Amino acid sequence: MKIIALPVKENKLSPHFGICSHFLFYWEENGKIIKEDLNHAPAQYPELIPNWLIEKGVTDVIAAGIGLKPIEILNRHKINVFVGVKVKDPKVLVGEYLDGTLETNGNLCDH
Repeated sequence: MKIIALPVKENKLSPHFGICSHFLFYWEENGKIIKEDLNHAPAQYPELIPNWLIEKGVTDVIAAGIGLKPIEILNRHKINVFVGVKVKDPKVLVGEYLDGTLETNGNLCDH
């Protein structure tokens, strides 16, 4: 089973990983979404987000822009990070991820 996390703002993928109001979590099993949950992001301390995701058991992160340090922390814990994703509906992005059509264009953050 996978747990896929996406930073969201105003019901869309947030353009910035550390500046989002919530994270949407999707649980995937056998190629199907079996559960969805919206969680408040630890907004006061964006640097805590990677460790918070690790504690939640996340296996994959889909993001538009994210800094190198969070990517390194997540990768060190065997979490796949997909960056440079277009800002759109999170459920659409998870569907694209699951069917192998998710488009990434590199990291959109310069920090």
